[in-house]
Amino acid sequence: MARKNNFKKTKYANVFSLEKPNGKKDYYVNFMLNGITYQKKNLTKLFDSTTAKQASEKLEEIKSELRNGKDPFTSSGGDTVKDIVLADIAKKKPLNDKKDNSHYKRSLELFYNNHIHPIIGHLRLDKVKREHALKILGNLEGNTKSFKLTLNVLMFKIFEKEFRDGNIKSNPFYELDYGSHKPKASFDIRFNEPMESVAKRLYQTALSYRASHRLLLLMNIMTVRRIGELHQMRFSHINQYSDGSWYVIATEDITKTGIEEKYPLPSEVVELLPENVLDPEFEDEQLFSFAYSGMFKHAANLVTQADIQLNNGHKFTPHDNRYLFLSILASLGVDTDLADRCLSHNHKKEIKQIYLDTPYSKRKSIFEQWWEFLRN
Repeated sequence: MARKNNFKKTKYANVFSLEKPNGKKDYYVNFMLNGITYQKKNLTKLFDSTTAKQASEKLEEIKSELRNGKDPFTSSGGDTVKDIVLADIAKKKPLNDKKDNSHYKRSLELFYNNHIHPIIGHLRLDKVKREHALKILGNLEGNTKSFKLTLNVLMFKIFEKEFRDGNIKSNPFYELDYGSHKPKASFDIRFNEPMESVAKRLYQTALSYRASHRLLLLMNIMTVRRIGELHQMRFSHINQYSDGSWYVIATEDITKTGIEEKYPLPSEVVELLPENVLDPEFEDEQLFSFAYSGMFKHAANLVTQADIQLNNGHKFTPHDNRYLFLSILASLGVDTDLADRCLSHNHKKEIKQIYLDTPYSKRKSIFEQWWEFLRN
């Protein structure tokens, strides 16, 4: 740490310089205003003042802001992007009051840490430039459009508010070109083998996967539910009929569509359920307690262990199990509308869809065809 006598006066009042080991100088100010003393404020670090003159001019701006009741040293403009974005994520509320959005907030934090923080996390908002935003967007090239829109969700409103409040001169995330949405390539392009063999090998590999995540992976493959929904599942969602068959009531607080859904469970999944899963005393227990990001990590490990042959530039994600389900059942002659109902897609945009229902028994028979295909 520099000693007091390392600070040198400049020809500008209240402005001092401090030479760093690399020979460059930082410019500090010491001043008093309205009876308050402000000591050793590093204007080079805080406001990018790289000369004594710039520091002096910035000091006059700072005094003007202080006289108008705004403290530039404690406003959001003085916080780092990391501080502001993580605080904003923590405050996000679910659209449905009954829905738990903790997994969504964790996924946003993961996205921020992976794609945004390395580039601008250490900067204050007024130091983020258009080129920073373009660099982040460029690094997301090759990902789905949803990745790029997540960038917009995290950054645009924050910068737009600060811009409109006059704290920054522009919004670097304004009107970024996210490009057009590109759907995933077909299976015969992405896989170097038939989709049927991919599905069966994933199932067989999941049967012998490490015990801690075997239940998760089998449920993802055999019930084709979204990872986000599985992560929120509690013991209370699992039920058993008097005939011994098991099923899930996915309540509206955990489904993506916000609509309560019901689906059956295969014997491979039932065998792995906790012994006390039906005990009312434990109804609020989480079925999966491990980290949300860890679920995707193990799903990726499953693809590796199953030795799925992907062509260059293509990926396989847990969501692809839903595509496999629909495509393979269609090839087996199952009505695609009925199979789609098993995926719990929300198609209630037409009168027909509002009044048309598919009985649980029919959906169960379709799942049973899927399970029989995987097992054989």
